[in-house]
Amino acid sequence: MSASLTHTPPTPPVPETQPRNPLAAAFGILFAYPVLIPLGLVTLFAQLTYSGVNNVTMHQYIKILGATSRNDGIILGWVGAMFLLSETFLRVPFGWLSDRFGRAKMVILAMLLSAPSFFISSTVTHYSWLFPLRWWDGMMAAALWPSVFALIGDTVPARARANAMGAINMMYMLALFTGGALAGILLDRSGSPRTFFVVGSAVMLLGGLTALTFFRTCPQLDAPHPEVHIEDEERAALSPLRHLPLLVITFVQNFAILILAQLLFDYVRHDLGFTLKQIGLLVGAPVVAIALFALPLSRVGDMVGKIAVVRVAFTAVAIALWAFAFNKTLIGLSIITAIIGIAFAMGIPAWLAIITSLSGRKSRGVTFAAYGTVQGLAAVCGPIAGGYIWNTLGHSAIFMASAAAISLGALLAWTTLPEHPKSSS
Repeated sequence: MSASLTHTPPTPPVPETQPRNPLAAAFGILFAYPVLIPLGLVTLFAQLTYSGVNNVTMHQYIKILGATSRNDGIILGWVGAMFLLSETFLRVPFGWLSDRFGRAKMVILAMLLSAPSFFISSTVTHYSWLFPLRWWDGMMAAALWPSVFALIGDTVPARARANAMGAINMMYMLALFTGGALAGILLDRSGSPRTFFVVGSAVMLLGGLTALTFFRTCPQLDAPHPEVHIEDEERAALSPLRHLPLLVITFVQNFAILILAQLLFDYVRHDLGFTLKQIGLLVGAPVVAIALFALPLSRVGDMVGKIAVVRVAFTAVAIALWAFAFNKTLIGLSIITAIIGIAFAMGIPAWLAIITSLSGRKSRGVTFAAYGTVQGLAAVCGPIAGGYIWNTLGHSAIFMASAAAISLGALLAWTTLPEHPKSSS
């Protein structure tokens, strides 16, 4: 957005006092920008449900709803694709709505309207019913995520935005592990995949009511930060050509992740023969430890540069995924998982901060949604490709495909990203 020639910007506000201790400064972001508290809780509740359903429960559920060992991977891919197609193509309309009618309203409605769908999903008798239900879930996700991240862009200035994204990433990673672990435990104890859908419905309802309470009690939480207004006035528009490498990187990094997401649990449980306790050691310990340090790790992007952190992080993930494809030991995979987690804890908040800096407040929702659409296209292709690879080329081949995709993203990050994308004309 170009600055007006006749507009005199207000005097820049004095920056919030930051603790001198780096660790205290990283966690102090939650008190400096309290909107991160309800958004973090919403992220925790939503991703806990999505993780448990998508990564653990769904593959087992379709098996009792009519899928066979010959087509379960393909059906799983298409059920997941319904969610992702809906999320992909509806992000831009919902991003536009958040720009016009308020981001907090979109967050609250998305959570509350998700709860009935998960409950209904627990009652179906054939996997064909999951197609329209997952479409609805994807539509609610399309309403939720652009509003969450655009709201951070509105309320947190660029100098602290990677750290703020780290707060959301911290809750995301905790939810990723907690949702998968809870779904695995409920599946093991109850013997029925239906149980977690009921739990997920209650969790989404709780998240919606939590957001409603926070934003009604403290309506100033979503008020724009004064520094963000100045940044928006001074920012030059990014040309369409300069968007292209960012869009391609967005595609390949999400494609790489979604190839694995729905099949990883089955691979380590059945192909490698790990017990639930061993899976907890493999994934749980590194993820929980990294999640606790997600805020300090995310602050690296604000301190040394977001582009530099993205480049190093994607390179580390690419190397680790290649190693994962050829390693079957618990200790080795635990180390690899820890490396991937640390890299994402630094790289993803920096990447999200870059995306939210590409436009001003009046169009931030639709801009972030446009990048989300590209992300969604990758997420549609990922599960479908993963399912076909799983059924045709062998189970371990999904890791090689994922590693190849993220390697391309790392290469593009080093060779095509502009040093200062927000200042390009």
